[in-house]
Amino acid sequence: MEAQETKFSFVYHEVKQRILTNQIPPGDYMPSSRILCHQFNVSRYTINRVFEALQKEGYIEIKPRIAPIVLPREAVIQQENEGIDILRSRDNILQLYQTFALILPSLLSFAAKHCDLEILYHYKKAMKVSRIGISAGGWRPVSNLLKEILTIGGSPLLGNLYSVFELHSHLSFFTENSTFFLKVLRKDSIPITANLISILKEKDTHVMYTQLTHLLHKFVYAVQETLQHLADTLETYPLQSPAAFSWRPTRGKDYFYTRIVSDLNRKIGRGDYPRGTFLPSEKQLAAIYNVSVSTIRKALTELSQRGFVRTINGKGTMIINPDDTRVRQMLPNPGRTEEALRYLHALQLLALIIHPATVNAAAKFKKRELKSLEEKLYLPDSICIIDIFEAILYHTDAQPLKSILEEAFRLTEWGHYIAYYDHKKQVLQTVNKGLRLAVHELHTGDYIEFANRIADSYYHIFQHARDIMTNKYGFSSAASIQLPEKYY
Repeated sequence: MEAQETKFSFVYHEVKQRILTNQIPPGDYMPSSRILCHQFNVSRYTINRVFEALQKEGYIEIKPRIAPIVLPREAVIQQENEGIDILRSRDNILQLYQTFALILPSLLSFAAKHCDLEILYHYKKAMKVSRIGISAGGWRPVSNLLKEILTIGGSPLLGNLYSVFELHSHLSFFTENSTFFLKVLRKDSIPITANLISILKEKDTHVMYTQLTHLLHKFVYAVQETLQHLADTLETYPLQSPAAFSWRPTRGKDYFYTRIVSDLNRKIGRGDYPRGTFLPSEKQLAAIYNVSVSTIRKALTELSQRGFVRTINGKGTMIINPDDTRVRQMLPNPGRTEEALRYLHALQLLALIIHPATVNAAAKFKKRELKSLEEKLYLPDSICIIDIFEAILYHTDAQPLKSILEEAFRLTEWGHYIAYYDHKKQVLQTVNKGLRLAVHELHTGDYIEFANRIADSYYHIFQHARDIMTNKYGFSSAASIQLPEKYY
C-alpha cells in the first residue's frame, strides 16, 4: 500500500496552504488550537508542532495566550513568482475548476433548498461584498457562504469537499492578483457575486441548477483564458507539476487496516472472493498489501464484525452470507454511528454527482467492456454496480473528479449489507435489472439514458438504505438525511 501520511505532515501542509492561498490573509488570526484539534482529529501537541514549524518559516507569529497571527508574506513569497507557480499547476487547476463546474450545480441546488440563506452567518457579509464584486478579498465571504450552505443544507461531507476545492483552487490569485481574470468575468453588466446570491435564492431548484451550470461555465472560461494569457506573457513555459488534488475526508482516522477492509469489501462484493471460499492466508494478505500480519488481523476482525467473513480455526477466513445480526450490534456504538452517517452522506453525494460523471465517461466505453459487464450482470449475488462504477472511474479523465468519485465510493462500502442484501436480496436484483437496461442503452449509443439509469440506481440504493436503517434498525438519525432531487 502507499505510504501513510503522518498527522503532522498533513496538518502542516493543509494549514500552510490556507495561508499561501489567502484563505487566512496577513493580519488575521489563525484558528485556535482547540478548533484545529477538532477539525483534524489530532492532539494539541501536533497542532503546536505545526505552529512552531510555520513560525520558523516566517508565516506566523506566536504570542502568549492568543491565537497566532499571519504575517505579511513579502518575505515569504514574491508576487512575481506566483504566476510561474500557477502555470506549473495549470492543468491541475483547470481540471479542478472543470470538475467543480460539473458537480457544484447539483450540490448547491440540493443544499440551498434545505437551508434558509438569510439566517446563515456568512450571508450578510456576502451580500455586503456583492456590491463591489469579488475583488479586494470579496471572494472570502462568498466562498464561506457556499461552504456554509453545503455543510448545513447538505452535509459535513459536502462542506469538507468544498474546503478541499478552496485549498487547491488559488481563488485569491484570480480574484485579487489578476486584473485580466476580472475583466473577462465582468463582460456582463451584472456582478457575478450578486448574480450568484440571486440564483441561490431561486425557489425552483431545477431553474437554480441550470443557472448555476451556466454561471460556473463562465467562471471556468475566465480561468482558462487567464491561464492562457499568463502563459503568453512568459518567455519559457514551466514544466507541469504532478496532480496534487486529493480528497480524504477521514484523514486522521484513516488507518492502513481500514483501507484494506474497503479493498476486501469491494472484492467480496465484486465476486473476486465468492461465498463459501476462503480469503488468502494472513501471511499472504500481509504480502499483498505490504503491511504487518497484525494489521491484517485488525482488518479481518473488522470484516467479521460487519458480518461478511468468519474465521475458522485451522482453516482460515471464509466468506459468508452477510449476517443481519451484526448490523444490529454495530449501530448503537457511537463510533459506528459516525460511520453510518458518513456512509449515508457518501451515498447521497454519489447520487448527486454520478449523472454528470457518467455522461462524461459514457462515450469512452469499448464493445469488449460492455460484453464483460453483461456477463457479470447475470452472475448470482454479484453487485454489478461495483463493476460499472469502476468502468466509469477508469474512463474519467479529470483527476480531481476521479479522486472524489473514488473516495465517495470507498465510504459507501461500509454499508454493503444494508444496501444490497436485505429483503432476500430484492434490492440487489432490482438494481441489477436496472443496470442491464443501462448497458443496453450504452449499446444503442444513448449516453444520456445510460447516465439516467445509473443515477436512478444510486437514488434507489440511497432511499432503500436510509429507510432500512431508520425503520428496521431504529437508527433515527438516518431519517433526517434528505433524498436528493433529480436534475436530469
